[in-house]
Amino acid sequence: MQDNLILGTMGHIDHGKTSLVRALNGFWGDERREEQERGITLDLSFSNLSNGERNIAFIDVPGHEKLVKNMIAGAFGLDYAMLVVGANEGIMPQTLEHLRISSLLGISDFVVVLSKVDLVDSAAITELKEQIQSLFAKFLGLKYRIFEVSIHNKISVENLKNALFALPKKIHRDLGFFRYYIDRIFVIKGSGCVVSGTLLDGSLLNSQKVWCCNLGRLLGIKNIQCHGEFVNEAKSGQRVALNLSGVSHSELKRGDLLTKKGYLRGFDRVEVVLETFVEIPHNVEVNFFIGALKLPSRVLFLSEKYATLKFKSPIYSVFNERFILRDDKQTLGGGRILSPIADPMKKSQKLEFLELLDKGDLKGAFEILLQAHKRGFGLISASQRFGIAQNEALEIAKKIPQCFVNEKDLVVYPKEAEELLRGIILAILQKNPNALLSAALLCQKQSWVANDFAQSLLDKLTKDGILCKKDSFFVSPKSEIGEIGDYLYHTIYSLLQNQGFEPMAPYNLYDSLDIDRKSGDEVYKKLTKEKKIVRLNHKLFICTHSLTQLLERMREIIKSEGYLDLNNFKAHFNFSRKYLIAYLDYLDSFSDIINTNGKRTLKQC
Repeated sequence: MQDNLILGTMGHIDHGKTSLVRALNGFWGDERREEQERGITLDLSFSNLSNGERNIAFIDVPGHEKLVKNMIAGAFGLDYAMLVVGANEGIMPQTLEHLRISSLLGISDFVVVLSKVDLVDSAAITELKEQIQSLFAKFLGLKYRIFEVSIHNKISVENLKNALFALPKKIHRDLGFFRYYIDRIFVIKGSGCVVSGTLLDGSLLNSQKVWCCNLGRLLGIKNIQCHGEFVNEAKSGQRVALNLSGVSHSELKRGDLLTKKGYLRGFDRVEVVLETFVEIPHNVEVNFFIGALKLPSRVLFLSEKYATLKFKSPIYSVFNERFILRDDKQTLGGGRILSPIADPMKKSQKLEFLELLDKGDLKGAFEILLQAHKRGFGLISASQRFGIAQNEALEIAKKIPQCFVNEKDLVVYPKEAEELLRGIILAILQKNPNALLSAALLCQKQSWVANDFAQSLLDKLTKDGILCKKDSFFVSPKSEIGEIGDYLYHTIYSLLQNQGFEPMAPYNLYDSLDIDRKSGDEVYKKLTKEKKIVRLNHKLFICTHSLTQLLERMREIIKSEGYLDLNNFKAHFNFSRKYLIAYLDYLDSFSDIINTNGKRTLKQC
């Protein structure tokens, strides 16, 4: 199987990046007429070089200072950076700018190419190498090799090419789902909308649907291309072109994120760790770059190191994802997203949380979340929140004392959640000693409660003598219920009889009796089958004898007034609209009733 590397070609304008790529693979990146005329790359340019075993995808990014935003879009997802420095000009402003941006984006391995070496002598090359060594020394952890190249010297080009093929393969993080920032959008005649980007995580199959977070809808894939070839599957780290269906090119924009539905939530604020090159004032608005996305952001400092970034629209980021901050003139800094999910926390708590995340102490971060979320928090978002799989998150949660880990529903509950639910149970029993408690009932009444958590507490209260087990229910020791089936049947039927023409909706009735929906539904089904009640719609069941009485009254109105519609029906029965419409619709089911534009009359014999 062919290995793939993505290599970004960067450096100052006119230092020969595009010409170098052409010497390596024959591709001339300046496709637009204005690019060719000016001799610069205005936007991202893509090509590849292959030797059968290894494929290298080149992203040639623009070097002009006004086009740094395009450079940033191309720098996300790179395996290596090829920093081109013209030997005749040396280190220039965009050389430093591109190196800064690359380091902020976590690119640590560089191939430094001294281009145009045929234009200078050996002394100038030696001096430039010393300057490059001093430049890289300013950045912690960056590795580099220097190559002397002239596009007119085939041996120097071949030496560089062989070195590129020998670069070690990079291991890409796999979140378990794919993420793909769109960096270019095309319309191809006969094919429609085509987008390109780098597959940052996971893999993508031709048969899959993709979720566009920004549009909030699923899109189809007609075909996938990687490096000019049609493929059935694209993998993390590859440059990928997607021919999409179900969307127009005009609906998409650079920076839109494609992923798998249900894996990422969007938030209009994130918490980050910052590394800055210049002082950034508190509450200032800057340009935020992530993937191929650019949008304005306000920087709200929590400390010298940590900050909240606030946006006017949601972003769909993941833990440890890198970003860049710029103003209109320069790169201000960048950093890593530590908390992509907005959590309700006090400032001191949030700072402790961010410090733990920054150090990679996920167990400590879990404990802070449990303090902040008194009703528990979900692990279903573990990949977005912590960059780990759900099973890894479960293992971390299990190491935390005094908490309940609900594996089935992927929820972790602190001790306070148990006390809170205990209080809810006791309040139900105080109000209604005949309540039929069950895990299903508690989940029904409290959306934050998961079944296994509820069941665990009910079992514990039974063991402590606070509850008694009766059939499949948990009841108060003071309960006067005999046989549960008879109690439910007679209680529900009696209530419906007493409610007459305005019966409660089933779920409201269940809630008033403190019984779960499944048990209540079984009684309703039995009563309906016995024809003791009639179902008019999914929320309205009425006793048969009450319905018979009401139908007789409705027919009397028709006979006395000549018709029955919503207005005169309401004049006789001041029901809410839901009852009036349901009864009129039911009346329409009789063959002797004629409905003419909402007026019911009797068919003449």
